Amino acid sequence: MGRRVLALDTILSATLYFAGKWHPELKRNQSRDLLRFLICRLYDEGRGQLVGTHFTLAQGTLARKLGLSRQWIGILLARVREAGWVECYAPTLAEGMRGSTIFRAGRQLKRLLLMLLKTKPRKMLTKSAANSRWQFSPTYVEKRQILHQLKEQQLPSEILLSKIPLLKLWLGRGEDEKSRTLCS
Repeated sequence: MGRRVLALDTILSATLYFAGKWHPELKRNQSRDLLRFLICRLYDEGRGQLVGTHFTLAQGTLARKLGLSRQWIGILLARVREAGWVECYAPTLAEGMRGSTIFRAGRQLKRLLLMLLKTKPRKMLTKSAANSRWQFSPTYVEKRQILHQLKEQQLPSEILLSKIPLLKLWLGRGEDEKSRTLCS
């Protein structure tokens, strides 16, 4: 039996509605903006599956992305964590300092997801207007593979070719045949 993937907008709208309903202290402040950002990152990292997914992000980076101070992010994270929407912790490094924060779905978010998954899926139209493929940003490993493939496809620089004449001869071996076929 396959797992149903919920749409991100469904999760976000339900989260923002129930965050204000279940926890009035999160209703009118920037905690909801922080929660929205964290859910989007969890959704992207887990390829649509939020439960069992985690990601690591420094609080300074989080503050920069949301346009807030790092101290305020710490206060907002405490509120969201106390409400149970996310679980986060920062491991202690060897020097005694705290490392980047590791985030994952909290009990309230899991409760909401379970509630959404239990609802009956809407009937699909016979003709879908949206693209059926999910478009996720590539993972770190996929980015490295793409960069490696691009580097392999690039020709060596002229400086390198002048240092290795055999490589220059080997790379130019097909050009003579092309020019002969084009001339005939």
